[in-house]
Amino acid sequence: MNRHNHSCSSWTVLPGFLAMLFCQPAGADESTGKPILVDTNHSVKAQLRPVPLDSVQWTNGFWAERYDQSRDVTLRKLWDLAADPEAGHVLDNMRIAGGLKTGEFAGSDWQDAWLYKWIESAAAFWAITRDPWVEERMDASIELIAAAQEDDGYIATQITSQNKPRFTDPREHEVYSMGHLLTAACVHHRVTGKDSLLKVATRCGDFLCETLGVSVAPCYAHNPSAVMGLVELYRETGQQKYLDCARMIVDRRGESPKPGGAFYKEPGVAGTDLIQDRTPLRRSREVVGHNVFFTYLYAGATDVFLENGDQTLWPPLDRLWNDLTRKKMCINGGVSPMGHGLSIGKDPVVEAVGPSYYLPSAECYNETCGQIGNLMWNYRMLCAKPDAKYADIMELEMYNGFLAGIGLDGESWFYRNSLRRYDADHVERGHNDLAQRILPGRKRICCPTNLLRTIAELQSYFYSRDDQGVWIHHFGGSTLDAPMADGKQLKLTQKTNYPWDGKIVISLDEVDSTEPFAIRVRVPGWSFGATAAINGAASANAPVAGQYLYMKRAWKSGDVVELNLPMPVRLMQAHPKAEQLRNQVAVMRGPLLYCLESTDQAEGVDLNNVYIADDLQLEAQVADDLPFGIVALTGKGLYRGELSWSNDLYRKVERHPMKPLPIRMIPYFAWANRGPASMSVWLPVVWTE
Repeated sequence: MNRHNHSCSSWTVLPGFLAMLFCQPAGADESTGKPILVDTNHSVKAQLRPVPLDSVQWTNGFWAERYDQSRDVTLRKLWDLAADPEAGHVLDNMRIAGGLKTGEFAGSDWQDAWLYKWIESAAAFWAITRDPWVEERMDASIELIAAAQEDDGYIATQITSQNKPRFTDPREHEVYSMGHLLTAACVHHRVTGKDSLLKVATRCGDFLCETLGVSVAPCYAHNPSAVMGLVELYRETGQQKYLDCARMIVDRRGESPKPGGAFYKEPGVAGTDLIQDRTPLRRSREVVGHNVFFTYLYAGATDVFLENGDQTLWPPLDRLWNDLTRKKMCINGGVSPMGHGLSIGKDPVVEAVGPSYYLPSAECYNETCGQIGNLMWNYRMLCAKPDAKYADIMELEMYNGFLAGIGLDGESWFYRNSLRRYDADHVERGHNDLAQRILPGRKRICCPTNLLRTIAELQSYFYSRDDQGVWIHHFGGSTLDAPMADGKQLKLTQKTNYPWDGKIVISLDEVDSTEPFAIRVRVPGWSFGATAAINGAASANAPVAGQYLYMKRAWKSGDVVELNLPMPVRLMQAHPKAEQLRNQVAVMRGPLLYCLESTDQAEGVDLNNVYIADDLQLEAQVADDLPFGIVALTGKGLYRGELSWSNDLYRKVERHPMKPLPIRMIPYFAWANRGPASMSVWLPVVWTE
C-alpha cells in the first residue's frame, strides 16, 4: 500500500488522533495542514514528529538576528549573484539548456544546485513573510527549470547546454544536483501549495528510478543528496518507488570496490573510500572519505531506516556515529580534518575524514557543507532515537561548525574552516584553501546556498512532538504555536539570551488540553549543575547533563518553566592519541568555542608564543565592536617572548621567561571578519602545581 493512500472512510472508527494522522494530505502537518520540513509524521521508526515550519517564530536574540539578516541580506545577495551572468551565471545556464537563450555554460558541474537550494530557502522564508518579491522569483525560476528539463525527466544544465553525453563521470554531479531539486520541490509544494516544481521533481524522480541501478550505475549518486531527496519525495507523494530507489542507492554502496586501492588504478571515484564505496554500509566499521558524501549518505540511510524500519541499518549507523564523534571529529564539529591525502584503503581523498585521532589544526579542511550534513544526520538520528547526544552534536554544529562559514555581514563565506592560521596572509597547500572570506561565484557555490537554507529552516530543528507532548531541543528567543497529539493547541514562548546566558524561561501562553502531557527540555552535555523550576518551585526531576529533563503534569495557561544552565569557562583537552593537539587546550563557554585572533591582541604579539595557564581566569564581556550581542572573554595569558627561528628546523631548547599578557578571545564563528588575521583555537598550556 502506498504510504499516503489511506481511506478517510475510517474516520468514524479510528480514534481521533489516528484519524487525523492518516487522513491529512502528504507533506502537511497531521493536525493543521501546515507545511513541514522533514516529514516524519508517518515514518514507522520515528519517535519524534516535526512541528510546522511556520509554527515557530523567532522573537529576539541571536537566532532572530541571524535569521533576519539571512532573509534581508543573504537571500537577496545570492539571488543577485545567481542572476548575474558575470558572477553566478546560474539563471543563464537554465536559459541556455532550455533553448531560451544562446550562449555557453559557465560555472561548476553542480551550478544547478545553487538555484534549487535558493528556492528551498526562499520557500522557507516565504512561509513566514509571504513576501511577493520572493514569490515572483521562485515562480520565474521554476519556469526556467521546467524549460531546462529534458523530455525523459533528466535535468543537468552542464550536460544539456554543452551537448555532452550523460553519465560519463560521477564527478559531474548530475544526480547530486537532481537530489537538491527533489528536496526543494517538496518544501516548495508544502509551503506554497503550488505543484509547478513538484511536477518537475516527480518527472526527475521517475527518471532516477528508471535508470539508477538499471542502466546507470548507482555510483553516479556519489554525492548522495538524492537519497534524502527521494525519501522526501516518497513522503510527499506516497509513491513507493522513490523509497525503493533511495534504498537501492544505500544498499549497493560498496558492491564493486576497486582492488588494491584507487591510488594504483585508473582515475575515478567509483569503488573507492572517497565516496564510501569500498565497503558496504552495513559492514562499515569506520567513517571514510569526503565529508559531504558520508554525512549525506548516512543522513539518507537514516531516512530510509525511519521509513522502512530495516533493522540491519541501525547498528552500522550507530557504529559509524560513534567512530566519527569519538575519534575523528574536530572540537568545532568539523568532519573533514584532512584536506587531501590517502584513506585507510589507500584511495586518494579530499575534504575528508582522516584516520582515528588525526586532528590537525592548521591543515584541517572542515568544509562548511560537511558540518551542515552532520547537523542533518544527527537530526534524523534524534528522530529515530531521542537521545540528547544527537541534539548536542547539532548544537555544536549550529554555533561552531557551519556558522563560521558565513561572515558577520551575511554576504561573505568560507568553504574551509581551519582551526589555526599562522599568519594573516598564510595560504595552506591543502586542497581548495581560501585564506580570506569570499563572495560566491563560479566554482564557489555549494556552501553559501546550503548555509542560507539551513538558517532559513533552523527553527524546524528546535522543537518536536510525540504522543506524550513536546520536546525542546535548542534554545533561542521564539514562540511555538502547534497542535499536540490530541489535536489541542499549545502556545508557548521561549525567552533567553542564549548562547551568551544560560537562563531559559518557557512560558505556556495557551494550553487547550486539560489532560496531563509532558514537556521535555534538553540539558546540554556540557551543563553540569543546571537547575529547573516550575512556577518558582524546584522541578520534581532534577536536570541531568546530557539528558532531557522530563516534566509531566496538567499544564495550564500561565505556567512558567525556568531552566538555568551554568556557563563557566571550560578548558578542553584532546585525547592523548591526537598527537597534533598534545599539551594544548581549547576554550569553551556554554555551547561556544572560542579562539584567539591577532586582531584583538597588542601589536607585535605572535600568537605562536601565547600560552594558557591551566588555572586561567577569563571574564565574559559584551563585545561592543562586534554584532549580534557577541560576548568576548578577557583575561591574562602568558607570553614566551620573541623566538626567531630563521631557517632552523630544530635547535637547542632556550629558556625564555613567561610574562603575563592581556588576551581577548572571541567566539570561533566570528573570526576573520575584521580583515586579515592570524588565529588559533588550540593554545599550548602551562600546567601549574
